[in-house]
Amino acid sequence: MNNALVHARLFERAARTRITVTVICYLALSQVPQPWIPAAALDVLLFVLAGWRFWPLVPLAALVQSSYTVGIGHALEPVIERSMAALIYASAVWILKEKLRVRVPPRGINDVLWFCALLVMAAPAFAGVVSMAFRWAFHAQTNGLAADFARYVSVNGAAILVLVPTALAAFRWKVLRPPAAHREPPLAELIVLLALTGALVLAQQPLLDLSFVTIAWIAVRYGLRGAVIGSAVVAIAASVHTGAQTFVGASALMALLVGSLTTERWDLLTRLSQRAYVDDLTGLPNRERLIEWVDRHRDVAVVLVVLDVDEMRLLNEGVGRIAADRTLQDIALRLRAGLPTSYFIARLSADEFAVALVDDRSPHAIMGELRGFFDAPFDMDGLRVFVSVSLGAVRMAHGGSGVEMLRKADIALHRAKSSPTRSVVYSSELQPGPGPSLVGELHRAVELGELVPFFQPIYRYDIASSSWQIAGAEALLRWMHPERGIVGPVDFIDLLERLAIGERVGWNVVEHSLLQAGKWRRDVPDFRVWVNLFARQALDRKCPQRIAELLEITAVPADALVVEISERIVASDERDMAALAQALKEMGVHTAIDDFGTGGSSLGRVRDVPAEILKIDRLFVARSEVDAKAKAVASTVVRLASELGMTVLAEGVENSMQLRVMRETGCDYAQGYELGHPLPADLFERTFLRVSA
Repeated sequence: MNNALVHARLFERAARTRITVTVICYLALSQVPQPWIPAAALDVLLFVLAGWRFWPLVPLAALVQSSYTVGIGHALEPVIERSMAALIYASAVWILKEKLRVRVPPRGINDVLWFCALLVMAAPAFAGVVSMAFRWAFHAQTNGLAADFARYVSVNGAAILVLVPTALAAFRWKVLRPPAAHREPPLAELIVLLALTGALVLAQQPLLDLSFVTIAWIAVRYGLRGAVIGSAVVAIAASVHTGAQTFVGASALMALLVGSLTTERWDLLTRLSQRAYVDDLTGLPNRERLIEWVDRHRDVAVVLVVLDVDEMRLLNEGVGRIAADRTLQDIALRLRAGLPTSYFIARLSADEFAVALVDDRSPHAIMGELRGFFDAPFDMDGLRVFVSVSLGAVRMAHGGSGVEMLRKADIALHRAKSSPTRSVVYSSELQPGPGPSLVGELHRAVELGELVPFFQPIYRYDIASSSWQIAGAEALLRWMHPERGIVGPVDFIDLLERLAIGERVGWNVVEHSLLQAGKWRRDVPDFRVWVNLFARQALDRKCPQRIAELLEITAVPADALVVEISERIVASDERDMAALAQALKEMGVHTAIDDFGTGGSSLGRVRDVPAEILKIDRLFVARSEVDAKAKAVASTVVRLASELGMTVLAEGVENSMQLRVMRETGCDYAQGYELGHPLPADLFERTFLRVSA
């Protein structure tokens, strides 16, 4: 039988059992003479635990009780009165749970406020109106109705406020238990505080007010658990005095409010901790938790295997992102269900998982065991998808740190991707040679702020003046190396784009460029800054949101920014890039397809991407002034792009003849050494904007 069906039937059976027990207990307790069991509190408990549709049990219980107290002939009035009150309480519970989605027992401050507003104040007030109306109708009694109404509301409201949360907390004690990181103080302390609270309440004035301090402290220390226990102790201790309902209600309300704030704080800290150490999609521990686990086991032999899902991008395109995410969840479930509990399973990144274990077996044997989990296909809404993985493993005998093991496993995984077996165990031969690597230098450069944008001018042809006028600048990254001087992007940009820090650098460039654009627009009102996005940035679903936030932070209008997306990125994921370009267009941000002609794409493929600008690569510009075929190709690209409604910018214009040819072909914008070299922001101002130093 399907596991989901089995679980559903077990849940249904447990629910029926709970409802049956609730109904039996209600019918039994409702026969206890008043005021020992307040009727309103019992009614509310029935509706919360069994459901509001069980309200007919209330008049039934009232009929049974009235038959042996006032006689069956005089039972009409109490039965009708209880029936009307039951409908009111049932409606309040229905609104609370079904419409407002309030948790009962209350767990947060919002739950407590709605619980008090509807069940403690509004429902008893309406029921009190009904009760007073019956007294007036059946007995023509008018004297003292206001006092009786106030007493009715206070008694029933206090009973609901104290007994309902206490009883529900007893039924669902584990729900209100604080998380492991926030364990309750010792039980002996709670007993002492409760005893002190009870003694202060029994002592009455002038010590009565001090009980608020102790019960508040209990709620702070023990959350809602302590709040409901403290409220019950106050109610029991105050029951020896008459007219204590107001004090009991005030104490319970204060305890629930303070306890709910404490519980909300626990929940918030737990969620923050989970976000820091648990992957949201799969529920597996993340990289930081894996490193902690390895560090705790550094005194024994640990094997670490990193699994990378092959061609995750193609899987996203083939079945869609939602189905691909479900595949990743199924991978996590399959590993978690099939591996022993001693194996530590983690998710490292979008398509990378890791398994760590204390084992003396060969890493090859362990990788063979893990590969077996991917022999069977994954079911995606009826579509059977086969997934392959690459595996890199490392064994650390003693003393290895988690960071070091992960680094070595990543090296093995990188080699496995080009290996016929798709499985590699780390060895010293795989270790890069001595000396600082480019990766390490780039991380240091980012930390020290050595990667800075230079700006190359972009010109637009002005028909009125028959001349090229400056219209903006492209931000181009340069490395201000302390030893090698200014390093061009050709030496580091490809590696930076593959590193996680590349995304951080990319957004820093966007922010810095927007700030400069805001400043330069004082001299050139329609000045635009052109910024390239890395693949990580462009493929991020939150890319439009990040750009909108930066526009708001820098207070720069959206039309001052042109986002450049490489044709290679567009060709790899046209649908996502079309969605990104459309989102940016709706914001008012311009989009340009960069390096057209180098990414294996065509105008037919990019026509569905709503970009406004096409930057034709220098390959179309080179030799156009001396080669008729080169000029014809450039003219054709410009003409076709214009027919698609796209503005064309020519890159790599090296001399005046190329600039004239590009203008003859119909290019509206141009960029290249003939018009200006990339310069730091301050030199760019003085050179191209005529800003004095």
